[in-house]
Amino acid sequence: NPPRPTGGRPLLNPYLAFILKERRVLSFGMSMTFFSSFGQTFLFALFVPFFLEEYHLDNRSFGTLYSLATLGSAALLPILGEKIDRVPVRIYSLWVAGALGAASLLMAMSWNIVTLFAAILLLRLSGQGLSGHTADTTMAKAFSSQRGKALSISNLGHPIGEGILPLAIAGLATFMYWRDIWWLFAFSLSLFVAPAVYRLIQRHPVNDLARSRPEASTAAAESGKSSRFTFHLFENLAHLRDPRMKIVLPAALAPPFWVTGFFLYQVSFGDEIGWSATRIASAFLGFAAARIASSLVIGPLIDRFSAHRMFPFYLLPLISALSIPLLLPAHISIYLYMMMMGVSLGIGSPIKTALWAEMFGVERMGAIRSVFASLMIFGTSLSPFIMGFILDLRIPLPMVFAIAIGTCVLAMALSFGIFPRKARV
Repeated sequence: NPPRPTGGRPLLNPYLAFILKERRVLSFGMSMTFFSSFGQTFLFALFVPFFLEEYHLDNRSFGTLYSLATLGSAALLPILGEKIDRVPVRIYSLWVAGALGAASLLMAMSWNIVTLFAAILLLRLSGQGLSGHTADTTMAKAFSSQRGKALSISNLGHPIGEGILPLAIAGLATFMYWRDIWWLFAFSLSLFVAPAVYRLIQRHPVNDLARSRPEASTAAAESGKSSRFTFHLFENLAHLRDPRMKIVLPAALAPPFWVTGFFLYQVSFGDEIGWSATRIASAFLGFAAARIASSLVIGPLIDRFSAHRMFPFYLLPLISALSIPLLLPAHISIYLYMMMMGVSLGIGSPIKTALWAEMFGVERMGAIRSVFASLMIFGTSLSPFIMGFILDLRIPLPMVFAIAIGTCVLAMALSFGIFPRKARV
């Protein structure tokens, strides 16, 4: 139940009371999203020069290796992600944190391209994939009327990681060998982080949801033609045949695709529109601030209006961001562009996770969310190739922005179909 106001300002006090009351489970969610940073592209980018020198790779070879590892993690995510529905969260989170520690250890010990690939694959899977998946699924299952707030607060781990870890790694790299930094990661994740997240969620009632769920349906038990594993996999993928998917998926997948592509190449094309590398770097402060603020604001709005009513409008910040470089001078546009990108990412994850809960319920939330997370990762792995191809064709940059805007507008227009009676959740 939502906390009762104790006097004073009616909006702020319930929010703070909710945070204080649920601080353990919210801290768990923020911790899992923070440590998902160990599998995120921004962190790998800091080590790319070391990888190229150590393994005698060029940028193209490493990019191919990285994309293949990302595709591998996307393929494995639906298989491993659905197990959170059948295993208590305290055990599942311990596995995920332990896998992050093991992956960091493999990175520290990697001796050739094969082990480097395996380390990247495990880090992408346990970090970018399963860590954020664990946090969002747990928040969606643990809360109903306060789900939006919980998801918003839990997702603050992402911008905090983006703000702290690059500076920390840059400082460590001044006096530590890159492998030693990964040894430090492995030691910290295994000995401190894994036990900490276990203790935070150990006694929460969300753990009981796994034990109360049937292990498999009668159809799977009687079939005998396929294993329980195969049954669960195809049952998860069956959600993609839901008629509402053609309405929801284009809008759900457009932001991660375009944000990844533009972020990856914005330094390369920045000179064309007057964005220096220094200005782009300084604009990340506004990006982080906007992402944090928007994440905190969207939660109460989801709880008040519902995710399915908010969803058709969540592409507006991204459309605004992509329009700004076409309308404003470069010295102003870079800062507003990055801020609106931050807003887009800040509101995106809470709205989409809450929408899956409203559409399909929370009993199989882990399975459902893992399928959509896998599609998102698959899209972000294709984005660098497609965006690079577009830029190599020498298409004028305003036209590239216009293409992105057009696809987002079409996806947004299509998403309004969620309101008719047959598609209403």
